[in-house]
Amino acid sequence: MKRMFYLFAGLLALARILADTPAAEPDFNTVKAAAEKGDPKSQYALAKCFARGSGVAQDWSKAAEYFDKSAAQGYALAETDLAALYAKGQGVKPDLTTAFKWYLKAAEQGDPLAQFAVGDWYRSGHGVPKDFANALQWYRKSAGQNQAEAQNALGQCYFHGEGVAQNYEEAAKWLREAAEQGCVGAMNNLGFLYENGFGVKTDAHEAAKWYRAAAEAQDGKAQGNLGRCYEEGIGVPRDFVLAFKWFKLSAMKGDAIGRRYMQDYLDNKRLNPTQQAESERLVNEFLAQKLSWEKSTVPH
Repeated sequence: MKRMFYLFAGLLALARILADTPAAEPDFNTVKAAAEKGDPKSQYALAKCFARGSGVAQDWSKAAEYFDKSAAQGYALAETDLAALYAKGQGVKPDLTTAFKWYLKAAEQGDPLAQFAVGDWYRSGHGVPKDFANALQWYRKSAGQNQAEAQNALGQCYFHGEGVAQNYEEAAKWLREAAEQGCVGAMNNLGFLYENGFGVKTDAHEAAKWYRAAAEAQDGKAQGNLGRCYEEGIGVPRDFVLAFKWFKLSAMKGDAIGRRYMQDYLDNKRLNPTQQAESERLVNEFLAQKLSWEKSTVPH
């Protein structure tokens, strides 16, 4: 399992801004009136209206303005989301120092996403000096609040011995907790543990199961791993048509290993024309299904 620094926290915060939609959209004018009176929760809600274009034209600079007003009053969710905007340069000029300042403020108030972000930045050395011990501390706090990406990161720390003694059993424990919450990276990582017997009994069927779960969620590395399972008969019957399907999907996600396997199939004509056509059909079918699902889940 390679060291992987996703720095997902900023992406997760932006996703929360855009997708965390209440059952009934708040009336923009009502929210704005309360925000102008200085209520931090209303300022936060108004910022999200501007970010999502809910009841008003989308305006990231206005979103940043009201996240800032709310954060200045110590509202932790606003602090986290404002940090994400500074980290990405969304509606504000990119500023890693300011981003980390707001992440740390929110983390100290107990926001699990901010705690994960602080851990991620310390682990990767992104915007701050690399510090595995500090990373581990913040990952633990976040993971203890069931933040799945932090649990995945904590599992990786135990696997690699980063800031803590290497312990494959603890790695498996945290990766399982994250995977069972739907963390795609953890699903792929747990599959790797089962395939190779790190911290768990080697189980090819479990490996293929977890690779498949992540592959169906469009994780490129997992798609390549599932393709390899079909290529080699690891936990599934050997099937070169299905192997090529997953290698091509992996390659389309930019995974180098998937691309290499796909190219080997093409260069060596490992599938006959009928098999190749069937594999391509399966690829297109998968992509169409995922596109249809994504359209059905986009907030309106």
